[in-house]
Amino acid sequence: MQRDFLRIARECRDRGHEVHVYTMSWEGAKEPGFHIHLIPAAGLQNHSRIKSYVKQLQTILAHEQYDKIIGFNKMPGLEVYYAADVCFKKRASEKHNWLTQLLPRYRQLAAFEREVFKPGSAVDILAISPFTKTEFSTCYHTEPERFHLLPPGIARDRLAPSNAADIRARVRSEQQLAANDLMLLMVGSGFKTKGVDRAIRALAALPQHLRTRSYLFIVGQDNPQPFQRLAKQLTVENNVRFLGGRSDVPDFLLAADVLVHPAYHENTGTVLLEALASGLPVITTDVCGYANYIIEANAGLVLSSPFEQSKFNAAVEEMLLSDRAKLGANGYDFAQRADIYSMPVKAADLIEKASYPFDFDVMMSLTGQSYRAQPGRETLRVNLNDKYYFIKKHTGVGWREIIKNLLQLKKPVLGARNEYQAIQKLKSLGVNVPDVIAYGQRGKNPANIHSFVLLQELTAVSLEQLIERWQKAPPSPAFKRQLLKEVARIAHVMHENGINHRDFYLCHFLLDIANNKLNLIDLHRAEIRDHLPERWRIKDLAGLYFSSINSGLTQRDYLRFICHYRNMPLREIMQTESSRWDKVKHRGEQLYREHA
Repeated sequence: MQRDFLRIARECRDRGHEVHVYTMSWEGAKEPGFHIHLIPAAGLQNHSRIKSYVKQLQTILAHEQYDKIIGFNKMPGLEVYYAADVCFKKRASEKHNWLTQLLPRYRQLAAFEREVFKPGSAVDILAISPFTKTEFSTCYHTEPERFHLLPPGIARDRLAPSNAADIRARVRSEQQLAANDLMLLMVGSGFKTKGVDRAIRALAALPQHLRTRSYLFIVGQDNPQPFQRLAKQLTVENNVRFLGGRSDVPDFLLAADVLVHPAYHENTGTVLLEALASGLPVITTDVCGYANYIIEANAGLVLSSPFEQSKFNAAVEEMLLSDRAKLGANGYDFAQRADIYSMPVKAADLIEKASYPFDFDVMMSLTGQSYRAQPGRETLRVNLNDKYYFIKKHTGVGWREIIKNLLQLKKPVLGARNEYQAIQKLKSLGVNVPDVIAYGQRGKNPANIHSFVLLQELTAVSLEQLIERWQKAPPSPAFKRQLLKEVARIAHVMHENGINHRDFYLCHFLLDIANNKLNLIDLHRAEIRDHLPERWRIKDLAGLYFSSINSGLTQRDYLRFICHYRNMPLREIMQTESSRWDKVKHRGEQLYREHA
């Protein structure tokens, strides 16, 4: 992940962008052209230090004017996230019982992950393997359009050079290996996750004539002691060597006879591709995101899940007795022709375009038929390539409006992000809403944020207009009941998932008659919470009732709506919730008198 960060950041820098890096620590030489900011994080435990770091970082970012905030760790406030880590929530559920969820570490790390992947979030996700999308979508129902799959991105200097044989001989000599000794190589920090225990057991299981001349080299940073004890128990401690973290990994890839990577789980496994480029055959497991490249290149063995130690032992023995040179040549040939290098370029492309599928300045300068214009906000119907869209442009509300809202205990709406997030959230919940074609935001000053959301035009009629027609041509009872049921369903789904519309009127329901789809629109002021307060539920329902008073709906129609909204028998509703519906009726009638 650190190497990927560095290569992506370099690509952005080389394109002329100014790169600021915020981190708790930086090891090694400072990168030319980077503005590196070290944040001293307090805390005795890792999760408390992370919390301290994020809190300080958010304060800093609130005062800066960065065009894009890219994260390589999960945290609030990101605009783009490079998803190198596995799904924490999924792994925790697999490894621990529910009591773990009560611990501060779990609650904090899960909350940070949820901020990135929850439906309605505006974070674009750079996925480095198909596993990423599958795992996080399963856990969080993340919108699929937010995932952008990147190709692999190893450095081209990983291709075996012309003097590969000389490098191989030198390294093996330095490690005191004889000509017929066999080097099994593991590369990666996090020894438990990478399966170092599995590799040691496979070494110990080799037949005597192979075991005496086979050596397992582990390159990476972690605590080796538990694995050294395991090697001693299996009497192979003299054949297992822990080398720590090193910068000359390519040399060891050239010196080794086989790369073993029996990972328990692995988002990608970049070292698998580096082995291909070095001409080194591979044994790995199918849980690695890049394992498919080993199969495609015919450059090794991939063990299917569930993992069985005996099968892995047999695979290691088979590999050491096989034509490794042919497998290595297959991998090298594949690495020369396959696109396994362009990740930094593609990532930089997506960072530049993420949340800006269309040029921001072009979108903000569009003109068309004005539908609504208020200070700092305008809604236009525009024609792009002979198709019509609605664009909502925001040019800043000003501090006066923000202060006024806060004094009235209202959440100020600062731009188009509010509507964008609400649309994405409702879409994930099965509510029909307009499709977002493009969204963009610029600026950090809350009073002067410029933003837009471009929406697909809906060919539909509002329920307000439809009901006016009922005066002359009443609908069939079945059609009216179907419509009531769908309005109630939308209201129920919205409210039960912590969303309130704040302008919940019949005019904001559009019926696509041709496709029989009811859409909810104008989510400019919608709010999303974990739990919807009762007063906001009543406000929404009262607005809906107010807008329907002259619709010709009967008392029975209203009761039918209530039953569908609560999905409960009317008797039970009236016994337990009568006060709620009295408040809805009272407030709706009050609104009607005020607007009469």
